[in-house]
Amino acid sequence: MQERSSNTWPLLSDPTSRAIDWIKDYWKDKGLMEVKYFELRSQLETCLADGIPLLVTDIDVQALAKDDRFKNVLIQRPKFIRENVAFKLMVGDHEVECEPKFRLYLHTATEPYLVPHELASNVGIIYFHLSRPDIEEELLDRFMRMEKSRIEDERTTLMLEKMENMQFLEKIEKQMRDLLSSDVRLMNDLSATKKLAELKKQYDETVESQARVESNELSIMKAREGYRSVAQRGAVCFDTSQYLRELNPLYQTSFRQFLDIYDAAISHSERAAVKAVVERLTYSSYVTTARALLERDRTIYALVLSIEVEESMGNMGMGEREFLVSPSFGTILMSALGKTQTDSKIVQTKKPFDWMLDEAFQSLQILAIHYEWSQDMFDRMSKDGRETQWRNLCESDAPEVATLPDKMDDVFLPMQRLLVIRAVRPDRLMQASSVFITSVLGKKYIGDIGVDLPLILRQSDPVTPILLMYSDESETAETLFTDFASRKQSRTRILTISDSSSEKLARKFLHKGMSEGLWILLHNAHNSPHLLHSLETILAEVEDQNIDAQFRCWISVQAHADKLPIRLLQTTVKVLVDSPKVMKDNMIRAFSWVDADILKQSSRPEWPALLHNICYLHGTLRLRARFNRGGWNKPQEFLHLGNNELFEALALAITEFRDNLTTIGQDGQPISRNTSWNGMRFMLSEVIYGSYITDPYDQQSLSAIVDYWISPNATKKDFELARLKYKHPPAFFSSHVRLNALMQALEGIPNHFLDAPEACHLHQSSETLLGDDQYVFSRLNQVFDSMPQSTTLKHKLFPRPPTPFSGPPLAQVSAQSNNPQVVNMGVFASASFAAMKMKKEIELWELCHVTLPKVPKAYSRDYVSERIKKIGGNTPFNMFLMKELELIHTLLTEIKQTLQAIKTATELTVFGDQLPPRLVSAADDLYHMKVPRVWCELAGSTAPPPTLQLASWLTDLSNRCQHFERLLLLGREKMPAYWLGAFFNPRGLLALLKQDSYKHHSVDRSGTVEPFVFQTEITARDKDHLRDPPQEGMFVFGIYIWGCAWEKTTGELMDAAPRHGCTALPVVHITCWPQSEKPILQDPGRAAETYACPIYHSRIAKRERIMDMDVRRENITASRWALRGLTATIRPY
Repeated sequence: MQERSSNTWPLLSDPTSRAIDWIKDYWKDKGLMEVKYFELRSQLETCLADGIPLLVTDIDVQALAKDDRFKNVLIQRPKFIRENVAFKLMVGDHEVECEPKFRLYLHTATEPYLVPHELASNVGIIYFHLSRPDIEEELLDRFMRMEKSRIEDERTTLMLEKMENMQFLEKIEKQMRDLLSSDVRLMNDLSATKKLAELKKQYDETVESQARVESNELSIMKAREGYRSVAQRGAVCFDTSQYLRELNPLYQTSFRQFLDIYDAAISHSERAAVKAVVERLTYSSYVTTARALLERDRTIYALVLSIEVEESMGNMGMGEREFLVSPSFGTILMSALGKTQTDSKIVQTKKPFDWMLDEAFQSLQILAIHYEWSQDMFDRMSKDGRETQWRNLCESDAPEVATLPDKMDDVFLPMQRLLVIRAVRPDRLMQASSVFITSVLGKKYIGDIGVDLPLILRQSDPVTPILLMYSDESETAETLFTDFASRKQSRTRILTISDSSSEKLARKFLHKGMSEGLWILLHNAHNSPHLLHSLETILAEVEDQNIDAQFRCWISVQAHADKLPIRLLQTTVKVLVDSPKVMKDNMIRAFSWVDADILKQSSRPEWPALLHNICYLHGTLRLRARFNRGGWNKPQEFLHLGNNELFEALALAITEFRDNLTTIGQDGQPISRNTSWNGMRFMLSEVIYGSYITDPYDQQSLSAIVDYWISPNATKKDFELARLKYKHPPAFFSSHVRLNALMQALEGIPNHFLDAPEACHLHQSSETLLGDDQYVFSRLNQVFDSMPQSTTLKHKLFPRPPTPFSGPPLAQVSAQSNNPQVVNMGVFASASFAAMKMKKEIELWELCHVTLPKVPKAYSRDYVSERIKKIGGNTPFNMFLMKELELIHTLLTEIKQTLQAIKTATELTVFGDQLPPRLVSAADDLYHMKVPRVWCELAGSTAPPPTLQLASWLTDLSNRCQHFERLLLLGREKMPAYWLGAFFNPRGLLALLKQDSYKHHSVDRSGTVEPFVFQTEITARDKDHLRDPPQEGMFVFGIYIWGCAWEKTTGELMDAAPRHGCTALPVVHITCWPQSEKPILQDPGRAAETYACPIYHSRIAKRERIMDMDVRRENITASRWALRGLTATIRPY
């Protein structure tokens, strides 16, 4: 039909690779030639010349759009239909005589919306996609054929009999009609009457037989329906896995791969109940898919699978998915669908309890307004006796497992309970989701999957490679391979692929391995893209009977979608071997990879506890990196920590803790010695982990963490991690310790319990946010956007996924969604678009008209020169001030010119294509209420975060200008205090102070100059009460500390309260001293308590240290503040 009705060649978009077999079967008698796109050489010209149909598979649509060989062939498709004789066509750089009988079929596993426009305009895209009900019927037929063949055979026999009966009935009816319509008079013709009676008798018998057949068929269909739940669950599992491509193109699953899982799960099902088969199928499908996902995406998959399983069982309601993503998104959708409660009593209800957060009450009210099942609970909330129940829920440390008020746990479905917790405690959304997944699917769907190499080996075969994917830990893949091969006593060969030239050698290795039964590892194979494209062909070059059954092809690759062919992902057994970043899973994985005999390396009772501490230390360093700059100054240096460092740390511990430790004495004889804790701490902090660190303040924090965990006190049974109240599991102090028992003890740690700031010695604040909820639920929204509409999933607001705009996706998942630390962890989806559309429309002219008067006035150069002369002329300080004023003049001028140009363009109705890109970009940012990027570039390190309102930033600029005005009026001699945040280059101001100190101190005649350092004192004074500068040094203000708090009444440093942001310090007095004369260092006790706190521009700017600030508290060592990651900034963001 497509051939007769279309003037373009068909491009089959077939993400599950099902259409290839269908096309080959359709053309099996017509000489169809099949070739992979990356192996295409002269086949196109040959088929064009001979008129042979050509199927090109595994096409990269981006490459095809630029391929000159296909350009004219695609454009000239009508000629192949219209012409009857051969014609000439340019193919690439040469001419080919083409037969009109030639037919071209293009196949790709790419989604239709990813096909480039220039290619889509010249081909007819056919999306080969089966809906979930169709997959369900197909899987049910497959189950019946494989496991209930007798019933299926009976059904087939009955269908054939039914068809024969229908044909016979049609034949008899025709004969009866012919007889009755003939000229024969039945009353006078006995033979005709007898014939008619005979036909009637045959008809009745056939009808009776047909009734019997239909009755038997109905019985068989009832028996068949008894197994529908298996097919239904299989359809849900496969369909759900397909939408993971929206998260990452790496997540490819072919229908053939899924059928292998399905067949294995249902085999021998006659010996198991249907429920057991369903559970086995669900878990097999989950494990196979989830083990190839990145860690955070596994949570999304488990959540989507749980929701879709609930939907298939009829336990989902309309709009519930959207409320889960964001309550505001839920109310927008339900209002658009007209699902709103008109009862004014619910709408007008006031918050019944003063202690309840406004956000929690508003979310509960939204539930009652739009979701009927929650109305009774909402109505009874203000009744007597309910306040205690609601308070226990809202203020519980673990509300996800707390009892709901009014015994609603017995009434609500799992999804409904999750939505209630989502409403009252959005900060526990991840934990509540884990409870939901557990209640729907089971506990084993939460947490790390593990790298089960024996299972992976069973799922592979000599022509099905095993793909070991990694993000950074390439050595982990190689270690896993060699250790597993050693346990299996298999002969191995490892070939490290460095570039495309290794392909010839890889082919040789594979042929040798196939003939001798070797395990071949192609290590870092992503370095040769052509090898990955050709691998299937290489493995198919050898006949099946000539391949040794022991042969396996292992491939290690970096997990980047642009480096891996889709065909490879759809024909291999995949697993991601990265170490988990979740603390609990990281510790369990670490213990699963260590040697089983490691517990026998030492008989000391604290040995298991030390192993725990080393694994915990390894995990906590990575956890701090997940908090970005809230944990480390340079977190990227810790993201690459892998198993090598862990194994080196364990080897160090084994060396220091083995029995009968000895060392070489002065006489050359071995003498016994004790464990060197200081030596272990030095090796861990300076060599094993310290080798990654380039920032001195990160080194301080690392040393403090190592000192905390690697000590005799930390291996005691009663040792407890402060605030989190975490202790070693009791199994680590058992008299008969077994490795499996230790792993089971770690399994008992609650999910997400250790993924808290306190677990890595930080405090909860606006900075110490992992952003997991932002990551998971914005992408969950993205997956829902790609799903087809159903009775419980509506796309009324956006019939197709909205096009993203530049800038952070404001998903409104939680109250912290707009926090600069997490805002960019989300993705743009319909909830973001809805939130943007709900904002009041901005008129650019009005915005520019209102904003222009608020822009501070830029000082003229003449005015600045005149004021500089009055306060001392061209002194070093005044020259520094002039440079600062020039920078702010440039910024303010750019702001005014941009606003004026946009205002003028709107007045003249000038279209965007007539404006320079700089103005268009600024107008787009202003429309979305953001500070334009061109202004931020000029602002440099003083640039605001992407979520700061424009008005707030202009107010800050105005305050800075007022500070400069005061400087111009008073001059350096009379300026009482300096606002460091007002300057573009505050280090220049401090350099002037240091320069003056050099002048006032004597210099050694030999020419050597001792380094000068700052000493700071945090005073109790307020900047508004200062009238005169200090006699020595300078006063500065506007410094904010992060990670701790400052008690103004006592003037002491203290731990910050939970969810506390930065703390503004009072005025700080800075003086400059020669390093050896710095007063605070003269007393060893005070020096040990003094922490050099680094001061930076902001938390979002490049980490360029301005200076160090001395902070201390009596009787508290400086390492405590290093543990907290204490830093300071000159801006509150």
